[in-house]
Amino acid sequence: MKELARLFPYLKKHRLRLLLGFAFVTISNICSTSVPKFVGSIVDGMQEANIDQYAVNTSIVTILLLTIGSGFFMFLTRKTIIVASRLIEYELRNDLLSALERQSLSFYHNHSTGSLMALTTNDIAAMREFLGPALMYSANTLTTFSFALAFMGALNPSITMMALLPLPFMAFLTYFIGKKVHIGFRDVQEQFSTLTAQAQEAFSGVRVIRAYRREAHETKEFEAQSSLYQQRNIRLAFLQSLTMPSMMALVGFSNLLVLGYGGMLVIQNKATIGDLSQFFIYLNQLIWPVAAIGWVTNLIQRAAASAKRVGDIMDLDSDITDSVQVRTQSFNDTGIVYTHVGMKYPGRTKAALEDISFSIPKGSSLGIVGATGSGKSTIAALLPRLFDPTDGEIVFDGVSIQHIPISQLRSTIGLVQQEAFLFSMSLADNIRFGKPDATIEEVIKAAELAGLADDIATFPKGYDTIVGERGITLSGGQKQRTAIARAIIRNPNMLIFDDAFSAVDTATEEHILRGLKLIMEDRTTMIIAHRVSTVALCDAIIVLDHGRITEQGTHEALLAAKGMYFTMYQRQQLEEEFKHYSTEISEIEQ
Repeated sequence: MKELARLFPYLKKHRLRLLLGFAFVTISNICSTSVPKFVGSIVDGMQEANIDQYAVNTSIVTILLLTIGSGFFMFLTRKTIIVASRLIEYELRNDLLSALERQSLSFYHNHSTGSLMALTTNDIAAMREFLGPALMYSANTLTTFSFALAFMGALNPSITMMALLPLPFMAFLTYFIGKKVHIGFRDVQEQFSTLTAQAQEAFSGVRVIRAYRREAHETKEFEAQSSLYQQRNIRLAFLQSLTMPSMMALVGFSNLLVLGYGGMLVIQNKATIGDLSQFFIYLNQLIWPVAAIGWVTNLIQRAAASAKRVGDIMDLDSDITDSVQVRTQSFNDTGIVYTHVGMKYPGRTKAALEDISFSIPKGSSLGIVGATGSGKSTIAALLPRLFDPTDGEIVFDGVSIQHIPISQLRSTIGLVQQEAFLFSMSLADNIRFGKPDATIEEVIKAAELAGLADDIATFPKGYDTIVGERGITLSGGQKQRTAIARAIIRNPNMLIFDDAFSAVDTATEEHILRGLKLIMEDRTTMIIAHRVSTVALCDAIIVLDHGRITEQGTHEALLAAKGMYFTMYQRQQLEEEFKHYSTEISEIEQ
């Protein structure tokens, strides 16, 4: 159970509540295990006819008070231990989320969203059940056993020994079944992660699934995974169902032993009927604690499996961290220099970038064009340290980005990525995501600069329009422009547009670029695009091919060189002319 050791700091933090809980359960069980003594005295008194009504009434009142006290302190036990488990669950989930947030993008390439969701739900819940019910019932079982056995031993040691004969079998069953449950629960959690991941992908890709008429195939695949999850759950349920009946049977066997052996002692006048009555009450009080041993064992095994899965994530250190030489910077000249930069993604044999060198002076703009897979987005991802280069150095404002605190570095950069991710909240909140304290006036200004204001004006709720999960209610161009507005509103020192205009037409792109021109004047800007027209007005342009810079210069100089850039320009001009011609034909036919 070494996996559960990681919970010790949380238990230590809430030790006062837990200690109070253990104290309350102890008092509760002192009260409950004191009851049989009074019952036994009444039975013996009645048998010998030497007890009066006052003594009976006094014993009954005492038993009633002890029962009420036992219930009250058990209530306090739940109020302390269960509440502590909920508080620890809250802290565990937050710590897990913090651990996930500090991971680099390469971590998310190797872990599905579904598996991570399972960690934050099922696995955390399993750990909470150990911290709450399992600890509470373990304390209840331990104290009940201790007090009951002490009273039983003081009453009649030989009958007590006879009642304890099934105990070794209980220990063996607990260990044997518990081991099987641990493996079974691990398999169930792994399959739950797979099932969650598949469901999440199906929901996210519902448009693609319907477009390709793959509903039946996806349903079949989900049913197969769901069937496997069901089978593993049934097997786990079977293993768990063995524990309580087994414990109940052994307790019943103890009752038979006490009845047989204790009855013989009563016949021999070595014990009284009252003594035997007390033993039966004690054994009855032990039924639930004994049965709970198996249930608690299941909870512990489940928690251990979950703690292992959660711990593996929480122990991971991000491969993108602040270096020991890191220091806060006061940015004056936000120029950028890439020097012999190379990048190879983990698990890939081919480098994404090789020997990349260029500079962007403060306030100037650099355009980057190239074919798909040429490494354009990798260049953009290296600057805010979403990944670290495997070779070379990147300098920002005269300082290596390795020596700038990551939080400060990223706060100075406004990044608009190719795939615009929007949250299921209002348009205004999506735009002010990078600057939560932004006023509505700032939101409107950013939307105007991004060419989004006219579209928002057509929405019934305007800036309060809820965009839905991943911005599903917006068009591709509207999502892209919302992401651009989100970057603009931060007023960053550096702007990076990673193919941010791919989802808009050339007319909209021209409108957005005109709006951005004023902002870009005193900011360092990197524009990555497929269309040559997007980067034509940049101060400098580089052309990438297979991770290397093949051409570099201004728009006019690159056209004059008649190289790869010139070929791209001509091809795209022909495509635009053909598109315009096709539109005119369609209008004439209508």
